[in-house]
Amino acid sequence: MNRNSILNSRKFKYGSAATAFTIAFIAIVVIFNIIFSALARKYMWYVDLTKEQVYTLSEEAKEIMSDVSQDVYIHFASEPDELMNGQNASYTRYIYTTALQLQDAFPNVHVDAVSVLKNPSFFREFYQTTASDINTTNVIVESGGEVRNFAATAFFTFNDVNDPSTVWAYSGEKRLISGIMQVTQTEKPIVSFTTEHGEALNTQDALTLMQLFDENGFTVTPINLSQEAVDDDCRIMVIYDPEYDFIGAEAEDQSRNEIEKVDKFLDRYGCLMVFGDPAHADKLTNLNEFLEEWGIAFTPQTMIRDTEHAMSVDSYSIIAEYQKDTLGASIYSDLNALATPPKSIIRKAAPIEILWEQGGGLNGSRDVSPVLKSYDTSELVKDGMVYDKGSYNLVTISRESRIVSNEYYYSYVIAAGSPSFAAKDYLDSNAYANDDILSAAMKAVGRERVLAVLELKPFDKSDITVTTAEANRWTVAMTTVIPAIFAVCGLVVMTRRKHS
Repeated sequence: MNRNSILNSRKFKYGSAATAFTIAFIAIVVIFNIIFSALARKYMWYVDLTKEQVYTLSEEAKEIMSDVSQDVYIHFASEPDELMNGQNASYTRYIYTTALQLQDAFPNVHVDAVSVLKNPSFFREFYQTTASDINTTNVIVESGGEVRNFAATAFFTFNDVNDPSTVWAYSGEKRLISGIMQVTQTEKPIVSFTTEHGEALNTQDALTLMQLFDENGFTVTPINLSQEAVDDDCRIMVIYDPEYDFIGAEAEDQSRNEIEKVDKFLDRYGCLMVFGDPAHADKLTNLNEFLEEWGIAFTPQTMIRDTEHAMSVDSYSIIAEYQKDTLGASIYSDLNALATPPKSIIRKAAPIEILWEQGGGLNGSRDVSPVLKSYDTSELVKDGMVYDKGSYNLVTISRESRIVSNEYYYSYVIAAGSPSFAAKDYLDSNAYANDDILSAAMKAVGRERVLAVLELKPFDKSDITVTTAEANRWTVAMTTVIPAIFAVCGLVVMTRRKHS
């Protein structure tokens, strides 16, 4: 058979057509995959199979955002491709994804991504309203002239703030919506810090605690209880490291009775936070008697030391032990769920005695629970001498329950054995959980909904959670459906051959 005969043969023609079809089909599949992958990256066509739904806007977030009517602008300081695929994409991709989901869900949320390097003038107005520089990884939340500027790392929680590889949770949903609430709230709940009892409110530690409240959407105000009434919008009262006692029943003018004002404030379902110091506890007779009515008592002139669980050479900066299945433990349930939760530190703390656990108070409606305790390797030191050893309460919570119109309402007293629990070094460091626990404690007053409802999304738990049945269904689909499609295509080609 000559060459022309072979080229003109029916077998060669159809064989060549089949080969060309196969090559063309493979090329189409490759091109489709490239285009689809590019579009998926750009428009985030992903299915979130992680157990914690790390990549998905939660229903709680949507519920909170539904109350925001003002226009909100979220500005990223890098272009979209840099945010999704650039050098810092391991951080910015998550934040940008959350912001775009907010934009898709709410017409009043607007997201843009502009390079601060290429267009620095775009961010000029934000330099005037924020103290910090704007870098390529910064995120700016703006509404009605109010601005909050965040670094990318603020949207994550680290075991060691100096080591980016220790990131263990994504808190971007919480941080973004918290920022939105800060710039859109017209009326903020009030937290009042008491004065005139030697409270060191001008120290860096106290100012950092106030800043934490501000970041969580509270208006921080001082209050002189002997002269002023408690504001109706006050939801938290803070007694921070007092040296002198509060005026009680001995007041000649009962309008100056500070203890009575605190009591009435709690009757309105408020929350009292007390940061006591063992050096001053024995001077606070009236305050101590009031706290005993809530089932707790500070041990004066005594500090807890733990040589095995400490972060300082003198062993007084002790590592707290998280609790399980208690009222106090519910404050930090997301931290407790981790295999290795970040440390919570308190220094030179007085032990807090719990006088009863349930059924206390005049009406038997007050319960008391430890929030944090020392390990059983700790010891009590008084006047330089060790006189006891065991596990002691570092932070406690007391709750009073009342039923009104078939609904439960609560008042709270939260006590810490040392002001150091809110120390600047601990609150500013992402390596410690002190700020998370204090922020979560706002859940007790039901006022700051963002931090109470929105939880961290630990990467430890972002594994793909597919059941065996689901896996089998996917296997069947991949092994039968796709080959079936190719088989149908083959049958079509063969049929056309026979009839051509």
